[in-house]
Amino acid sequence: MIIARAFPKSKVHGFDFHEKSIEEARKHAKKHNLSNIRFQTLEAKELPGKYDLITMFDCLHDMGDPLGALTHIRAALKPNGSVMIVEPMAGDSLKDNLNPIGRMYYSASTMVCVPTSLAQPTGTALGAQAGEKQLRKLIKEAGFRICCRATETPFNLILEARS
Repeated sequence: MIIARAFPKSKVHGFDFHEKSIEEARKHAKKHNLSNIRFQTLEAKELPGKYDLITMFDCLHDMGDPLGALTHIRAALKPNGSVMIVEPMAGDSLKDNLNPIGRMYYSASTMVCVPTSLAQPTGTALGAQAGEKQLRKLIKEAGFRICCRATETPFNLILEARS
C-alpha cells in the first residue's frame, strides 16, 4: 500500500495464499481510498501477468516450494525486471545466529515458519534462519543470473534478483 500511495499512476497487485490476509488488505486499501491496488488469493507459483518489479516481504522462507515460486516469479518478470526479496537477517551457521535477534527468529521459525511450510506441498521448510548463502543458492537455482545484497537492517536482509 505504501508503493500504491507513493506511485499513484502505477498498478499494484498484492498476492497471498491466505484468504483472511487478503480480505484485511482489501479493507485497508478501501479505507485509504487506494484505487490503484488489487489483492488476490494466489500462491506465488500462480502469478498472472508480467511485472516490472516483484517484491517478497518476509515470505520466501515460509513457502512450501520456494524454488518453484522463484522459478515462476522469474518467468513473470518483464525484460529488465527485478525482484526485491526481504528476508530475516540470518547468518549462514548456527554460531552466526546465537544473538538476541537470531534466538528470537529461531523461536518464531519453530512455531510459525517451519510448520507453515511443512503444511504446503513440497514442504521445503527453509525457516527464518535460511541465511544469505542458502538464499542466493536458491535464487540461482531458479534461473536468476544476478543476485546482490541491496541493503540490510539489523532485522532484515534485502536482496535484488534479476534474470
